Amino acid sequence: MNRENKNFAERALKKLLIGSQIDGFQFGSSPGVVRVYFSHFSEQEPDMLWLTIEIRKVAIITNYERLTTISKENLEELDDEESFQLLLRNRREKVKDVWLGDDSPHLYISLESGKVLYVNGHHENYECWQVGDRDGYGGGDWLIVAVPGNEIATWSPEEFK
Repeated sequence: MNRENKNFAERALKKLLIGSQIDGFQFGSSPGVVRVYFSHFSEQEPDMLWLTIEIRKVAIITNYERLTTISKENLEELDDEESFQLLLRNRREKVKDVWLGDDSPHLYISLESGKVLYVNGHHENYECWQVGDRDGYGGGDWLIVAVPGNEIATWSPEEFK
């Protein structure tokens, strides 16, 4: 993963997600897709964000040792019920920090409780996840995407550059 792109994407993710709360989820636009909503209950803009997970290799991590090895583990892809239960058990959790993996754009969302939501960022053929603003699938000012080949793509307002 290109270091400059990674650093820019991490800055954007931190700006968007830190301080927000897991506020809901829905079935995605196609089978196997989960959409997670994050809301800022403050004056911060954008106030509503979404995370679309297309490759549902996700976990909630509570152990530091597992956190450092999770990207090397062979996680099973979750089904609908498992995905929604995992998110439901962690609703209203506030985001404390966000970062990406070193070699792949695995997404790590640290919560105030000390838990970390891990979302796999590696697939040879598919986008694993996207984070954006505005309701709908695009059309907002922000979009960060884990793209095939262990890369990250970011679109942001011109003034953020």
